[in-house]
Amino acid sequence: MATGSKAPLSTTALLNDNDAETTSPRSTLVTDSIATGVLFALVLTVGQRGIGFLRGLLFCRYMSDQQLGQWSLVWSFLMMLIPLAMLGLPGCFGRYTEHYRSRGQLGYFLRRITIASTVLTLVASVAMFVFPQSFARMIFRTPDQTMVIYAMAASVLMVSVSNFLASLMESLRQVRVLTLMRFITGILFATLGVGLVLLMENATVGATIGFGISSLIGAIPAMWILLRHREAVKNTGEYLTHSTMWRRLAPFALWMWASNFFNNCFELSDRYMLLYCSPVSADLAQGLVGQYHSGRQIPLLLVSLSFMLGGVLIPYMSAHWEQGRKEAACKQLMWALKLMCLAFTIVGIGIQIFAPFIFETILEGRYDGGLAVLPLTLVYCIWFGLTSVAQNYLWVVEKGKWIALSVGLGLAINLILNWLLIPHLGVNGAVIATATSNGLLLATIYVFNKFAGCRMDASIWYCSLFPLILLMPTYLAIGLALLFAFAGWKTQVVFRDAEKSEIVQLGSAALRKFGIGSAH
Repeated sequence: MATGSKAPLSTTALLNDNDAETTSPRSTLVTDSIATGVLFALVLTVGQRGIGFLRGLLFCRYMSDQQLGQWSLVWSFLMMLIPLAMLGLPGCFGRYTEHYRSRGQLGYFLRRITIASTVLTLVASVAMFVFPQSFARMIFRTPDQTMVIYAMAASVLMVSVSNFLASLMESLRQVRVLTLMRFITGILFATLGVGLVLLMENATVGATIGFGISSLIGAIPAMWILLRHREAVKNTGEYLTHSTMWRRLAPFALWMWASNFFNNCFELSDRYMLLYCSPVSADLAQGLVGQYHSGRQIPLLLVSLSFMLGGVLIPYMSAHWEQGRKEAACKQLMWALKLMCLAFTIVGIGIQIFAPFIFETILEGRYDGGLAVLPLTLVYCIWFGLTSVAQNYLWVVEKGKWIALSVGLGLAINLILNWLLIPHLGVNGAVIATATSNGLLLATIYVFNKFAGCRMDASIWYCSLFPLILLMPTYLAIGLALLFAFAGWKTQVVFRDAEKSEIVQLGSAALRKFGIGSAH
């Protein structure tokens, strides 16, 4: 890949960009190193997720289980509709921004994706305004929630802007800007969302409006950085014809769109199956969804961290791939997955220790159903997070159809198991079905990664089974976690010597960026 001094975006070495950050001109958009990016994102994201967790607890406390179920359905539908409406186009940023940047054609690429995404999003929003009862019947199993649909239609526009700019910042490796966006959004939603829930007669409408406004305001840092560095995206290469660009993007975008659709359907299928397969009225079924949502509230923190890590990782893997360093991209993925397995399981143990206090005291014992399914929910949320990161390799090597195939298979299994189990086991049946399908999905992605050339040795399988200790008594889980962590670092069973060295090197580099540790 060409990296001449006239390139509009800096391509400084991933671990040695101090000089570039201090001497680059205003028109140069300097990328963050992966070590700095991950550490900065983790620090700020943990704070943001802590605020989001508090907001979630307040939602649980001040909303009825039916209202909480409605909000869970609203949020899930928005997360499915927005990428579906934009046909997966912003998903191309992570893979192709570096490709067109290195050829001086980034301006053509960004302008065309922006125009297409804007038009498609407007169509989706207008459809919700025109057919509110149809959307209400589809989302809530009843047509009497039209005010919520109007709020969703407005939020689609606002959240789309935020998601679009977030994908662009990820692809430009502007991790600090991206994390700041999420931090601002989280703080605003915690204050504005809870305030509107308390003030508005329809709490679900209040939460929906608060989410949309918070997302739009949170996107301001990305707007500012793009305006400040607008010279960095000017075209300096040869003209990029529409046919050339869309022929290259269309297959990737199609499979990205299909994968996003299947992923989002997979993620929300358990709640919609609870809504439609439970042998109770629509109102009571929404209450069951609310109970389930309360049990997912804490585990979803781990899923959010996984999405953040995956978003940070893919541009660096893509850069390695463009530079011909395919093995480096694979190694980067492997140690990231192993660290996630160990760290998330330890966090899961901590969650189980404090969960009884949260559910019985803070939530006043109103969500016993959520507490009962928490252990298995933690397991499948960790597996879902691992899947979201592991599939990055297939995106980098442009095997998106394999992801769509695996997620489609997982979705089919999930729907069948939910259909069989929910009428008899209720919320427990939904959790068992979702955990089983998530485990199978993760295994399928690992197999496809291996077929695509990524070495998936036995250690990654051991690590991926490690979260199952969360189903054991807490004291036994703590002992096994300590034993696994010790064996993982002192032997070759989990981390190989090369992986340990790279982890230490990246950790030291990240700490030095924050003035911690020796500079030698």
